[in-house]
Amino acid sequence: MQLGMKDKLSLVLICVVTLACPSSAIAETLEIPGTGACEAILNELASAFNQQNPKDRIVIPPSIGSGGGIRLVGTEENNVGRVARPIKIEEMKYDLSYLAFAMDPVIFAVGKGVGVNNLTQSRLVDIFSGRIRNWKEVGGKDAPIRVLVREPGDSSLDVIIVNIPDFAKIVFDDTAKMLYHDHEMVEMLNKYKMSVGWVTLSTVNASKNSMRPIAIDKVFPSRENILTGKYRMIGRYALVYKEKQLTPLARKFIDFIFSDSGRGILEKSGLIPIKKR
Repeated sequence: MQLGMKDKLSLVLICVVTLACPSSAIAETLEIPGTGACEAILNELASAFNQQNPKDRIVIPPSIGSGGGIRLVGTEENNVGRVARPIKIEEMKYDLSYLAFAMDPVIFAVGKGVGVNNLTQSRLVDIFSGRIRNWKEVGGKDAPIRVLVREPGDSSLDVIIVNIPDFAKIVFDDTAKMLYHDHEMVEMLNKYKMSVGWVTLSTVNASKNSMRPIAIDKVFPSRENILTGKYRMIGRYALVYKEKQLTPLARKFIDFIFSDSGRGILEKSGLIPIKKR
């Protein structure tokens, strides 16, 4: 059968489009919204994955909180979300899978001018409640304590409350500076030399600033103390998703996180990898 001129032109056009835009060359993108607590480490993992898989692209957008990530996955606007807390009862309606991939200690950190290396739980409660306002009252220099806090519902604050229940009773006064992101806490701890606040250990390790973690009841957040259970203020980072909605790219990235390469990146950042269950 011979083709007419019009048919030949159409066939040529189809061939040109196919050659210019082969489906195999179109990168697939997976965006993972959610908490800011593990934003930095997931950016590292995504960068390493993207380098190894140039036809795919993992994107870690700015934080919208664990709740925001859960909602977007629950309403199927996104395939996978990132969280730094368990799924709450009221979020169970979304029927999401929860896959923890790393442990990250929540620590109290102080500015470089603070000469205190250890505080008891009761002293921490007194400091953040405003009953203790000068470092000399806890064995430090004669200087006002600059208290830095996070907003109610912060995932690190939730970890603290589980381990120091009296923290739940604290009403932060106007002298405490309220912050809303981990990077803000890092900046303020570095700026205010006599400050105290809380943040994740991996954030401290990655910041390369002058702030430093302190021991609680003489237990320092060392890797050994974390693994043996002596240090108990541990947060967990996890991915949430609907099993039936997972794309091949999402499964591929999850496998990468739990691979030797992914675990190496986690450990280098000071995190403790969790085995896939």
